[in-house]
Amino acid sequence: MKASIVIPAYNCKDFLSFTLNSLANQDIGKENYEVIVIDDGSSDNTASLLANYNAAFNLKKIFNEKNIGRARARNRGIAAAENELIIFLDSDIEVKPDFVRLHLEEQKKGVRACVGKVVFHPDIKKTAFMKYLDKRGPAKKSSGEQLPGKYFRTTNASVPKSILTEIESFDENFIYYGGEDLEIGLRVAEKIPIFTLPEAIGYNRHARTLLKGLDIIRVYGEHSLPYLLKLRPELKKEIMHEGKIYSTLLPLICSKPVYAILYKAAQLGLAPAIVFNYLLFCSYREGYLQTLKNKKI
Repeated sequence: MKASIVIPAYNCKDFLSFTLNSLANQDIGKENYEVIVIDDGSSDNTASLLANYNAAFNLKKIFNEKNIGRARARNRGIAAAENELIIFLDSDIEVKPDFVRLHLEEQKKGVRACVGKVVFHPDIKKTAFMKYLDKRGPAKKSSGEQLPGKYFRTTNASVPKSILTEIESFDENFIYYGGEDLEIGLRVAEKIPIFTLPEAIGYNRHARTLLKGLDIIRVYGEHSLPYLLKLRPELKKEIMHEGKIYSTLLPLICSKPVYAILYKAAQLGLAPAIVFNYLLFCSYREGYLQTLKNKKI
């Protein structure tokens, strides 16, 4: 089996070369993998960087005239892939030399999807928020543990192309940030098991401030979350905490005074993980409620 690594790229000129250079230094023969980068209508110099990059491996370059979103961009990459194993990677992730080999070797254990580990690069000074992100989601699970579909993360994951073809790949109605990987993860999990593969490490080169992270999640709540919950209404109780004992208290819990106090504590690095969970929830809830108020759903 060989691999096709699909990388959507948007305004990532400061990071993409790290990703590509790390893929040039894999510890298996370059005949065993190809790399497909889709520039999704970048407005910086990403397209120029990609066009002029001289690869020491099989590199396919796709250029979108305008930004079409990560779901559609990945689907273009999948369609161009010649190999059976699709490895999804983000354009700001630098991988270790054994990255591709580890994803390929997992398929010898049986048809499966795998989610690798992503942490911020050790060269980057980590804030409390970044340390929190390093330990979220699949990072909480043990090596080789089976995951529910909601833990699927396309920052570092692999799925056989035949499975993606069977489920018709990503839902292209996800145009804005977020939701598309969770949604496809649920469909993948209905076909094959998903396992953790923390040995396949990706180092995130893109530092995140707390403010920027919360802004991104607010956009997710406003645009992508309503569509996700329309597709998967069974997720509403878990994601929006509706129907739970404390649900009537959510307006108070997420009020501006409470939020401001906990936000300040998180900024100072004085907050446990549950406070970051709270801030993220309040942010996407705010975006979601704004969409409800505007009667867009």
